[in-house]
Amino acid sequence: MTGAEDGVGREFWRISLEDLAVAMETRQSEYGNPDEPLKFKIYRGRPRRPLTTRVPRELTEVTALDEPALSTLLRYGYGISRQEFDTDGTWPYHRMVASARCLFGVQLYVCTADGVHHYDAPHHALVQLRDEDHRRLLARAAGAAGALPEAVFVLSGLFSKTAYIYRDYAYRLCTQEAGLLTGNIDLVARSMGLRAHVHHQFVDEPVHKLLGLDHDEEPALVVLPLHFSASGIRRSPVPQTAETLAATIDPIEPAVVRSGLKVAQACPTLTKVNRASLRTDTATFHDAAPAFHSDTTTSATAEPDARGGAGGSGEAGVSSGSGGSGTPGGAAASGVVLLSLPAADVPEVGLADVLRARDSGPGVFRPVASRVDGIELWARLARVRTGVTSDAVPAGGPVPLEVYLTVGDLTGIPPGCYRLDQDTGALHPSGPAGSGTDAITAIERVTIPGPVFRHMNAVVHLVGDRDWAFDTFGDRGYRVINQEAGLLAHRVCVAAAAQGLSGRIVNAYHAEGVRAALGLTERRHTPVFQILLARTAPGGRVIVPVEPEAVE
Repeated sequence: MTGAEDGVGREFWRISLEDLAVAMETRQSEYGNPDEPLKFKIYRGRPRRPLTTRVPRELTEVTALDEPALSTLLRYGYGISRQEFDTDGTWPYHRMVASARCLFGVQLYVCTADGVHHYDAPHHALVQLRDEDHRRLLARAAGAAGALPEAVFVLSGLFSKTAYIYRDYAYRLCTQEAGLLTGNIDLVARSMGLRAHVHHQFVDEPVHKLLGLDHDEEPALVVLPLHFSASGIRRSPVPQTAETLAATIDPIEPAVVRSGLKVAQACPTLTKVNRASLRTDTATFHDAAPAFHSDTTTSATAEPDARGGAGGSGEAGVSSGSGGSGTPGGAAASGVVLLSLPAADVPEVGLADVLRARDSGPGVFRPVASRVDGIELWARLARVRTGVTSDAVPAGGPVPLEVYLTVGDLTGIPPGCYRLDQDTGALHPSGPAGSGTDAITAIERVTIPGPVFRHMNAVVHLVGDRDWAFDTFGDRGYRVINQEAGLLAHRVCVAAAAQGLSGRIVNAYHAEGVRAALGLTERRHTPVFQILLARTAPGGRVIVPVEPEAVE
C-alpha cells in the first residue's frame, strides 16, 4: 500500500472511532425513511432448496456435513431466533447474533460440493446461484492450501441495509457484524466437530464474480472454510492473482429484488474506504501479533474479600514491572494488587440453549438489581480469546485485542477497572488510581445518554492496536480489526448469556474519554467495542421465540 492509500483507512478510523459527532452527522431517521430496504435479500427465478426444520435442540459432533448437519449449522449460525411484535414493526426479526437496529446487513453464502448458494434465513432455505464445486477456487482466493474444505462460507456486507440510516458509518457497523457472525459460526461449527479458518485476506474480484456481487454495493468481507481437522488448513506457498482466478469464472447476474439507496452515490467515504481495501494478489498477505503487554509478573492468589470472592489483601500479589499497569505502552504502577483467578466450578451450559436465550436487552437498556457471580463470569471471560484460527495473526495466536472489564455489581470482584491477562486470566487493576466504585460512572459519563447505568453489573471494552492493523494490512486493516473485535464481542455476549445476562453493544461512546477511564496512555490503543452486561427489566414489546422442531 502507498502512503496515500493507507491514509484513507486511517482517516476513516479517526472519524468513525474518535470523532463521534462527525461520524453521526449524516445519520437518518429509521422511521418513515424512503430509503429503507427490504428486511431480507430476495432472489427471483433461482432454484430453491428448503432445509429441514427438524434440528437438534443440543449441538453435538457430527461425522459428515450432510443435509441435516448443514441445516443445524445454518439454523444456529444465522437463523431467526425470535420475532417481535410492536407498534411500528421496525425491529421485527432477531437472529442468533446481534445487529445494529436489527438491520442484519451481513449476508451469508454457502459453497458446497453441489454449488454456490445464498442462505435465505426467514425460509431456512438455500437459493442456488451456481452449480458445480467451487470450494477450491475460494480456498485459492484466500491463499489457502491443503485438504478440500467440507464447505466454504462467505460473509458479505449488503451496505444499503445499514446505510439507509447510518450512511458512511455503515462500514464500521457491517464489518463489526461480519465479525459477530464469524464468531458465532466458529462456535457452532466447533460444537459440531468442525473447525473454521477465518480469512480476512483474500483477493476480492474472483469472490465477487463467483457470487455475482457488486464490490461497491455488497463486497465480500470474510471467507470461512470449514474442515473436520485443523491440520487441513495451511497457507499456500503459490501466489494467486485476482485477475488469473477471475478469468476462470463465467459471470452471473442473478435477479435480485432491488431496494434501498445506491451506496456508491449516497456514501462516498464508505465507498472510498471499501475500494482502498480491495486486494489483487495473495503475495501481499501478511500477519503479525500486536504488541500489547508482556505479563511476566507473578501474583499470589487473592484472598477472599468482604464480599466472599477474590479480592486483594493489600500486601499479597503486589506487581512490579510492565505487567501491572493495565496500560499498553504505559509505565508500571507501583503497589498494584493483581487478582489471580481462583479455582471455580463453572457450570457447563449447552451452546444451543445459550444462543436461543442470548439477547441485547430491551430498547432502553435498563438493568435491574441482581446478584451475579463475578468469579463465574471472570472464568468464562478468561478463555474467550483463545482457540480461534485466523489469518490475521501467526498460527496459534490469540484474538488480537485486549479485554478490559469494568466492574459495577459483581459478587466476588471489587468494583473497579481491570485488564484481563491473556495468559493467566488474572485481573490487572487499571484506570485512574482509586477509581473503585466510580469506574462505572466514568464510563457512563463518556457514553451518549440512552442506556441506564444504575445496577450495571459490568462493562467490557475490547481494545485494539490501530497501528498494528494499518501497518500490517494497509487499508484492509480497518476491516480486520473490526471483524476480529466482532468475533471476540460475540464470545463475550455468549459468556454473559450463559449466566442470564443481556449484552448490549454500544458504539455511542467518546473514545478519548473511555481511553482515559481505562488508563490507556497511547492513542494507537483504541476501544473498538463497548459491551454493557446486566440482567435487564423486560421492555414493553412482545417478543416470541422461534423454536426449531426438535429431532425425534
